[in-house]
Amino acid sequence: MPTLVVDGTPHVLQHPSQAAALLGVETPPELRDAERVAWDLDDIARAWHALAAATPWEALTDPVPVLGRTPLALAVDAMNGLAQLPDAFSSGWFHWPGNPRTGETSDSAVVAYEASVVATIAHRDDLLAFVDPVAEAWRSFLLAEEEAFRAEPARPVRTPRGALSWVELLEAQRLHAAQHFRQAAAGIEASGHVPPALDLDAMVGLRLPAAMY
Repeated sequence: MPTLVVDGTPHVLQHPSQAAALLGVETPPELRDAERVAWDLDDIARAWHALAAATPWEALTDPVPVLGRTPLALAVDAMNGLAQLPDAFSSGWFHWPGNPRTGETSDSAVVAYEASVVATIAHRDDLLAFVDPVAEAWRSFLLAEEEAFRAEPARPVRTPRGALSWVELLEAQRLHAAQHFRQAAAGIEASGHVPPALDLDAMVGLRLPAAMY
């Protein structure tokens, strides 16, 4: 997890703006277009569906190089974060990382929760049964609320890693889901298969790490 230690105190971060606030520096303005970032998330969710639906099962369950996680597990991780967003917009509380079933919040809680989900996935239909409802719920929510996204990009949201604006939260989850998709796609290519196409370079304001892992 990205962590910044200031005066001996560790701060686990979700968005570069949090680092800027801790260090007392200014960062260049990001896109700050919540509607556009939300549609980018929709594109990423659709790409995850395509990856889950078309990738040979053995490639989905083979750990990717270096990272050691499977594309299947990365799909669960990315879609779990997306699944928590609709409620965060209305409640002002983003329950991630954590266990949405028990209410516990921590990195260890989300790891254990996602591992429990992965353990129930034995076939492609099981994976699609997890991925597709999340993608469809996000599309429905986005269509219903995109005007509110335009009007309130700075709506405050609390998270286990500190307060963010709505657009910052969307940017953070876009980064999270895109990075994991890139990792999964690299693993699938390494296994000799072709992953679904997703033009991450076209997503304005998205800055992925230089290192794949």
